[in-house]
Formats: sequence, C-alpha cells, structure tokens
Amino acid sequence: MIILKIKLAERTKKVHLSPIREIFEMASRTPGLVRLEVGQPDFETPKHIIEEAKKALAEGHIGYTSAAGIQETREAISKRYKEDYDVDFNPNNEVVVTSGASGAIYATLRALINPGDEVLRPDPGYAQYDGITNDADGIPVLYPLKPDENFEIDFEKLESLITEKTKVLVVNSPSNPTGGVLDENQLEKLCDLADKHDIYIISDEAYDKVIYGKNHIPTVKVAKNKSRIITIGSSSKNYAMCGWRIGFAAGDKELMEQVMKFQSLTYICPNVIAQKAYAKALTSSQNSTEEMKDEYKRRRDYFAKELNNIKGFKCNMPDGAFYAFVDISEHTEDDWAFVKNLIENVKVTAIPGSSFGPTGKGFIRFSYASSIDNLEEAIKRMKKAFS
Repeated sequence: MIILKIKLAERTKKVHLSPIREIFEMASRTPGLVRLEVGQPDFETPKHIIEEAKKALAEGHIGYTSAAGIQETREAISKRYKEDYDVDFNPNNEVVVTSGASGAIYATLRALINPGDEVLRPDPGYAQYDGITNDADGIPVLYPLKPDENFEIDFEKLESLITEKTKVLVVNSPSNPTGGVLDENQLEKLCDLADKHDIYIISDEAYDKVIYGKNHIPTVKVAKNKSRIITIGSSSKNYAMCGWRIGFAAGDKELMEQVMKFQSLTYICPNVIAQKAYAKALTSSQNSTEEMKDEYKRRRDYFAKELNNIKGFKCNMPDGAFYAFVDISEHTEDDWAFVKNLIENVKVTAIPGSSFGPTGKGFIRFSYASSIDNLEEAIKRMKKAFS
C-alpha cells in the first residue's frame, strides 16, 4: 500500500485555528464545568424571527440569491442604520449581505490586501483578524490598547507603527475582549489618522446593540472621507442568531462590488432563509434586543462587582459586549497556565488574555452571556479556590 505525503500549501503554515478552540476542546473533555469561555448569547432567537424563517421555507425561498444578498435584506440593513444612527447606505450598491461578520471581514480584506500589505488591529483584540490577514498574504501588525486607561487606544504608539506598507486599520467597538467603547473623540482621531496616511478603516460593529449607558457611534458617521470606511455588522449578538451566520459589509460601491465578487467565490450567496429572517429582525420591533441588553447589564453589574471581590482579580466595568477582561497578574503572568488550572481544579472556563495579543498577558476573559445562576456558581467556586 502506497501512502502519499500530502503537499500542503505554504499558507497553511501562516493560518492557525483560534486559540479559543484549544480551550473549547479542553473544556469539552472536562465534566462539571461552568462554561464561560464562549461569546455566544444564551437566549433563543426571538420567536418572530424564527416564524419568518418558517414562512420563507413554506413560500419556497430555497434558491440562490444575488451574491450581494436579497434586496429586502440590504434595504433592511440600510433602514436600520439610518433610523438608529442617521447613517446613509445605498442598499443598491453599498451593502453586501455576508455569511456573518467574519465572512464580511474575510471578503473585504481579500479585496483590499496585496501580498506584504500591513493590517493594523487592536491588541488585545479578536485574533481571527490575524488569520484572515495572513490568508490574504498580508501582515498583521498589533497596535496596543492601554490597560491602565480602560483599554483606550495608544495613539502615539499606533501612529509609530504606520509604514508605507500599511493598508488597513481595524477597529472594534464595542470590543471583544475588553468591553471597551470608543467615544467620538477617539473615532475622530482614528479617521484623521487614516486620512493623513491614506489607509482604510474596517469598523467591526458586531456588538453595536450590546452597549450600556453610552451611545454607539458608527465610525463612518464621524469620518470626513467616508469612502475609506468599511462598516461590518452582524445578526449574531444583537438578535441571538450566531448559528444563522448572517452579517454585512457596507461602504464604497466600488469596493462592495469586489466584496460581492469574493463572496461569490466562497459561498456563492448568503443563506436565503437566514437573510429573510434577518430582514425581519431588523425591521420589526427591537424590544427583544433591548430586553437581552438589559439582562446582560444585570449580569455585568453582578459579575464585575463580584470578580473584584475575589483575591487577586481586578476587573474594569465593561461598557459594551458581554465580556469581563480580568487582570490576574497578582497571581501570575502566565494566563494560559492560570486558565488550565481554572478548568481542571476550579471547574470554571475562561480564555487566556494573551490569545488576543501580547498586551493581554496576565488577563483572562470571561463571557457573561450565561445565566445568572451559572455566574453565581462560578463566583462561588472561584472565591473558594482563591480565598
């Protein structure tokens, strides 16, 4: 029997699975855990959205759609951003419905990046940005946030990292993993920096509705040159639709034409049933989203307070998303070893902060998109372990 050695593409050496998967797999093998590692709403998709999907199936919406998505969904996205933020996107040529926010980022970077181009992304920040950049033969460059200043952007350091090869800057507000929210002043500085150095901004706004006591400001709203801003949105967090895999990219029509082209190479088109459901979510009452946000706030208020009552834990109050980014450096700088101990001996899961970038070293991330009962049990176990 001849066994052939598979000759893999060189790009496979540059693209890695998210470090979160390692923790997820470890947790899956460990019984009796309180699972706080995955950033997924524990709510059911609201019933009126599910009913719309059933209706779409009954009406026979089972075929291909435009690679940009159906007109109904593009119009719904445009209408929601106009109503909520007074931002205008032309649904005919400035909005592309995608397979989740990740699909939008993937297609956008594919359309923008040449080999060797640099992509700036926040540190700590969503590690998938790096894999997508590497797959497009670009170079990820991490710009640090300031932990001692509620993870605000270090603009002096950010500008020092810009070179003639810098093509794109990624911003994520509200932030995964820090829960930070950028204010108008910071967004204006980012846009001015992009204008000064002729770079594009990908604004990942997947958590725009999960925000507490502040108003979400789309980056494009404060930009002088709106053509260099690409807005990324998602159904996952706002409407508890993670598995539906629907999001969007919105921006300059010439770029969106290319985003549509790259989407057609990978998915042909977004899932038509999910598109119909997302259109319903966007155009119907937003009460369910508000109710989920209120519950997240209740959990945040409890969880962040109690984390700070555990020996050696320090947690800023997050302004958005549903993550607590906790400084555990008083215990150790080795956040991976700390999380493995947490799983094996305390029976609580978290994500090591350094998996989001070197600035996250000595931190761990919990998701409080879990029931209050689970959060209380996790606090109980950790207080006992670290007393």
